[in-house]
Amino acid sequence: MTFTILEQFSCGKSVSGYTEDRVVLSDHHFGILDGSRGPAVSGPDVITALLDAAKALIEAMPSDITLPALTEALTGLAVDHKKAAGLKDFRTTGGFVFCLFSQYHQEIWRIGDCKFRNAGQENAVFWQTEEICAKARALKINALLQDGHEADAIMARPDYDHLIDDLLLDEARFLNRQDNAFSFGAINGQGVPDVYRESFPARSGRLVITSDGYPSVLDTLDECEQELSRLLMIDPLCIAENLQCKGLGPARHSFDDRSLIAADLTL
Repeated sequence: MTFTILEQFSCGKSVSGYTEDRVVLSDHHFGILDGSRGPAVSGPDVITALLDAAKALIEAMPSDITLPALTEALTGLAVDHKKAAGLKDFRTTGGFVFCLFSQYHQEIWRIGDCKFRNAGQENAVFWQTEEICAKARALKINALLQDGHEADAIMARPDYDHLIDDLLLDEARFLNRQDNAFSFGAINGQGVPDVYRESFPARSGRLVITSDGYPSVLDTLDECEQELSRLLMIDPLCIAENLQCKGLGPARHSFDDRSLIAADLTL
């Protein structure tokens, strides 16, 4: 199976240009890394260095590397960076998720909530914990709206980005556990249980991989951008049709960083 890259794009949510997404592209693999500093906030320097190192590692790895071997290598990278920064609680200090196409294995690999669309079929993940946190945020913001506060005024509040900090900290405690319905997986320096290492057979046709900054994965970048623009127009606080754990705000392009890479796969 060969691939031809058709489109790639990445944009941070802030007008500053800072982003915790990475587009990965080599002769044998392509995909998206989606990072987070975590609720305990490891700091942008730590997550930026980790994401850059992870991107370089993937782009240099051999074509026949397996998903378990890749996961182990990326986990080791996270351990090294966090230990060097003096971080001890790996669960709450951030990491990243990814979705990646392997040409050698003719598979789409995923850990976490990146999304993809292959041959017209979308495959998206929305963690149960994320839904709970997003609904709690929507409840708090709707209460402010009921009290007469305008959307712009809510966005300008000092606590706007911290309404569900306690819940996000609780959510992180379920990372890479496999004994609870709330559990989920990510690369954060802990071992990733097998159940969170997903592998899907790739089909000929268009493959679009995105970070979760796109609420829907459509066939082209323009379609994804148009749908995002529509949702930001009708639901800028991200509490209704585009239910999210964060929303549009001052000096932001969107509610989250967003990245996309699309290719044509041919047998």
